[in-house]
Amino acid sequence: MKGLVRQAVALAIAGIAFAAATGSSQAATPEPQLLAMYQPVLHFDPLEKFRPASVQSFIADSDLERLTAPNTWSLVDPAPEPGDLPAPGTGIWRLNQDSCTPSSALGGLECYAAAWNEGSGGPVVYGHVAHDGDHTVLEYWLFYYDDFYSYAYPPSNFIWQAHEGDWEAVNVVLDENEQAVSAAYSQHCLGQKRSWVTTPRVGGTHPVVDVALGSHANYFTAGTHPFNLACVPVQALAILAAFGLPAPSDHMVDSRVSGPPATPIHMIDDKTPWVDYDGFWGELQWFHAPAPVGTVPFGTSPVGPAQHSLWSQPLATIASWPSG
Repeated sequence: MKGLVRQAVALAIAGIAFAAATGSSQAATPEPQLLAMYQPVLHFDPLEKFRPASVQSFIADSDLERLTAPNTWSLVDPAPEPGDLPAPGTGIWRLNQDSCTPSSALGGLECYAAAWNEGSGGPVVYGHVAHDGDHTVLEYWLFYYDDFYSYAYPPSNFIWQAHEGDWEAVNVVLDENEQAVSAAYSQHCLGQKRSWVTTPRVGGTHPVVDVALGSHANYFTAGTHPFNLACVPVQALAILAAFGLPAPSDHMVDSRVSGPPATPIHMIDDKTPWVDYDGFWGELQWFHAPAPVGTVPFGTSPVGPAQHSLWSQPLATIASWPSG
């Protein structure tokens, strides 16, 4: 009898453990559902010419080039495919959108806008789910054909910065119970974060993002936002000071809405074919100011999501961003 009692107790304990494990598994919300639940609503300035685009269309528009000598980029593939981009550590590469250049007037803005309109296939958001300790970070990666920042609003040919390809990100941090605790938006070289209770939202779970005209930096409110000076090159600050001008600001004066359910989410991870590409998403970055500066090269275009610390160390990266 005692043996039977012990066996019954053991079975009961095993059943409880199985039920707990099963319940825990069932409680975990599928990642696509989480991404849809917290998908951001993007507000754009009426003068904004771009929306988040498909990388496939940009790659199809580009030449794949390799740095073969100082300041010398050689054509390797005039028709690259997303799944055939070079592996990391194989050289210094760039995708050069072959019909436009950011060194032309107004950073080639109209040319890039026409290229995007012709081949974008509609807005896309790339969703990545990162697990960091007992937290989950929902990352919404946004790719734009072009970054054209004008110092003046409305945009003018006075002072501007431009580069092909522009990667930005909106993040929602969930606790161990899948409850949102904060939001964090990328801005230039850094970003800003807020607690979830102070983040503007639509429908309770969709954070509202005000996208700055041209630069596509992401803010919690519309209006004029001075740059974080840590993200402004000292050369640019020196040029502005020489003209007696203040540090630059982002602008977003009004809004149109793009967001759930209008913008599809494409999930990406380390196995997505183009994600580990470590080259630049565009040709050189350019800066323009009145004489004697003119239009001069000013760095490179950005790298892709997996090359950012936000991808591999999301919580530490977000923690380094100021509150906004």
